[in-house]
Amino acid sequence: THQNEKYILDMNSLDELEEIIDPTLFYRANRQYIINLHAIQSFKTQLNQKLAITLKAPLHKEEIDISRDKAPFFKKWFES
Repeated sequence: THQNEKYILDMNSLDELEEIIDPTLFYRANRQYIINLHAIQSFKTQLNQKLAITLKAPLHKEEIDISRDKAPFFKKWFES
């Protein structure tokens, strides 16, 4: 379940966090977000081949965009 928990990390960037998390469970969507596989409700392809990710409640306040360049990598990660 997702309980909207927040954690304080002693890191300067998402790049540092990305180095220590499990890549089978987390995906770096863009400069602002790292997404947990189990938090994804759905995704859809937009006109310009970008992806829009919808998260499960209570995290679904906004869609998270994945660039056209990263979209194929996301789909492969999600399906594996």
